[in-house]
Amino acid sequence: MTTITGSQILLDATTGMVKPTGASARPSTSIASQAPRPPLTDIVDLSDAARLKMGREKPTALSAEQDQEIRRVGAAIPAMTDWANAASDYMGKAADAFRAAFGLSASVSIATGGAGAAMMDAIAASKGIAKPKPPSILAEAGESEVGATGEDRKAGTGYIGLNITDRQDSRFGQKLDIAFNRNTGIASEAMRLVRLDDRQGAGALALTMGAGPLAKLLPSDGGDDASMFAVTDGGSGPNAKVAAAIRSVGMDDAATSALAIVKAVGRYLPGSTGDGTGRQ
Repeated sequence: MTTITGSQILLDATTGMVKPTGASARPSTSIASQAPRPPLTDIVDLSDAARLKMGREKPTALSAEQDQEIRRVGAAIPAMTDWANAASDYMGKAADAFRAAFGLSASVSIATGGAGAAMMDAIAASKGIAKPKPPSILAEAGESEVGATGEDRKAGTGYIGLNITDRQDSRFGQKLDIAFNRNTGIASEAMRLVRLDDRQGAGALALTMGAGPLAKLLPSDGGDDASMFAVTDGGSGPNAKVAAAIRSVGMDDAATSALAIVKAVGRYLPGSTGDGTGRQ
């Protein structure tokens, strides 16, 4: 309920007398001759409902759950910064190790997926590069590990993309995409690089690749600006076993590097047969 209190002043319109309530009237010769009065002040006490309507709601005390959540988020902010720095540092070192393992220049950026991410992790581990773990406060919130996940390590196929991203390099924009199948059972020494052009049987091989598991990672139709290769057991027809598909945009001369990467899959990923890819 709103109550209004304050002084009440009465003016006698007949005599010109100013008379406080409850006091006798006193004549006044002129308004100017009266002693100065302090300004009148009204004190208003608003109800809660009135405050809400006027947008002056009282601050609501935080619940215990809200207070705990604010504290948790506050503690997570520095942990997120540290984790981002650790993850970036690891990925940079892992990429450097990958480039060094296959003689790739520093201009080459590396993208990985599936078993390809697991392979990069394995190469980093072989060089003594420790993989950081997310802080417990972030792990509890669902933050995944940096690099390969458990699903990547179990994947039968993998992707590795090599891209020239340094604008100072004359090869800027060129790229080499590699999709491999670690379950074909081809020993590394038996692997051969086959270019998919108008060679006899190559069309049938491309169809075989298009129907296989690698097509999900890399379509066998490379496009007008690209060259397509396959890594097989030496065959180039429809009955050939295919360990990898390679798509080159301006990097045909690096296809042998891609072959070296595919041959090395079995050395770095567990569950393979010998030092080649695993058996399907």
